[in-house]
Order: sequence, then structure tokens, then C-alpha cells
Amino acid sequence: MRCRARTSLAVFIGLAGLVGIAHAAETAQQIVDSMIAAHGGMKTWALAPTVSFEADMVPAGQIQGAPARVTVEQGRRRAYQEIPALSARMAWDGEKAWSENWKLPFPPRFAALLHYYFANLPWLARDPGVRLASESTAKLPGDATQYLAVRMTFEEGIGDSPRDYYLLFIHPQTRRLRAAEYISTYAGVLPPGVKASPPNVLLYEEHATVNGLLVPTRYEFFVKEGHKPMATVKVREWSFSKTFDASRLTMPPGAVVDTSKK
Repeated sequence: MRCRARTSLAVFIGLAGLVGIAHAAETAQQIVDSMIAAHGGMKTWALAPTVSFEADMVPAGQIQGAPARVTVEQGRRRAYQEIPALSARMAWDGEKAWSENWKLPFPPRFAALLHYYFANLPWLARDPGVRLASESTAKLPGDATQYLAVRMTFEEGIGDSPRDYYLLFIHPQTRRLRAAEYISTYAGVLPPGVKASPPNVLLYEEHATVNGLLVPTRYEFFVKEGHKPMATVKVREWSFSKTFDASRLTMPPGAVVDTSKK
């Protein structure tokens, strides 16, 4: 019995080692591609004319937020948003952002693709100009899972904040994106003289399948150090089929152009 137990243990350890080697042998690109497949694949998402949804962000300690109705044109990434509770709206034409009645704590240009990026991160990890690097495995606070860790960085000149990074936590079996650590380097949301925000963690808690794509319906933000809650976001009314209304990009009289620094 003792010999059989040793043999079984040896087989188990050997198989575990093979699994580790298999993960180690995968490139960052292969891991990300498997993540995209687990979320429904790239084709349906990339061919959608738009991505639209309502994002309701509630800061920690508050009871309710101000839901934003977000529409983003795939490809060109032009966007417009409405925040009915604040009688506010904004638009981004790819070069400038304008807004009306904007009372949010971050500028319209920064907000234009903010929810879109967090909610569509599995697919955006394969955007042009994204650099991927495997960091083996990593754990999240209170979670024993050894997640596959892939770091996203950006080539110079990509977007408004090319010094940002995202560290993706991908489940080793399901290949779903569980979380992302990130920083922000957009000057317009940082105190004077500060080059980057502290690392924060985005934790995906609930999902739904829309048009064959697995999308988040609730995620939470934490400060990495101390795991201090920042906000909860509920995402609903997902659509990948709406027509992009380019007339919504026309700046009306009285609107304000965002001049925040990148």
C-alpha cells in the first residue's frame, strides 16, 4: 500500500509538473488568444458596428451613481455618452471631446472610452500597439488560484496614456479574465507633479452572454494596497448591433471643448 501511495503521488506530481510546463510553454499571445476564445472569440466582437451599454458606477460609500449610456463605434473608436441624471452628455470624434453640463470628477476626453475599455478588455488586449508579456502566475487577495498573468503595455503614441499598464489575471482552466491590475498616467486625472496613479485592481464579478460574447455585468475597483474599495460598476443593456449616429458628434452651441492635458 505504501508503494502504491508513493507511485500515485509521483504520478500526481508528474502530471502537475506537466500542467505547469504547458502553461510556461505558452506565449503571452497564446494565453490572451485563449482568453478571447473563452469570452466568445474575436470575430463577432470585431465585426460589430458598435458596442453600447449602460454603465452605472457607484463610488464606495455611496448608495447610487449616475448611469452613463455609452455608444462606441468599433474601428474608429468614436464615441458619445449621455448621463440623464445629470442632464449631461459628451462626444469624442477621435481628435477632440466636447461636453455639456459635465460634472464628473474626470474630464470628458478621459471618460470617452473609459467604461468601454474596462468592459471590453479581453478583446482590447489584442489591439494594434499593445505589447504582451507573460509574467508566469499571480494571485489575488483572498484567492488561492494561481492565475496566468499577462502584462499589457503600449507602444509610444498609442492612445492618450501610453505609459499605462494592465496586468491581466486569467483563470488557468476557464481562461476567463478574472481581474486586471492597472495604473493611470493621464495627467488630467492626476495631482500636479504626479506621474501615475497607485496600482488599482479591477475585479470582474458577474457576466452575461450577449450575441455569443461573454461580457461583464458587474465589476469592482479596489486600491491594490490594502484592497480598499473604490467603486462598483453595474453594466446592462449590452448591444453589438446599433447603428452609430455620427450626427451626435456635432458640437452644439454652448458645449465646452475638453482641454485637459494628456
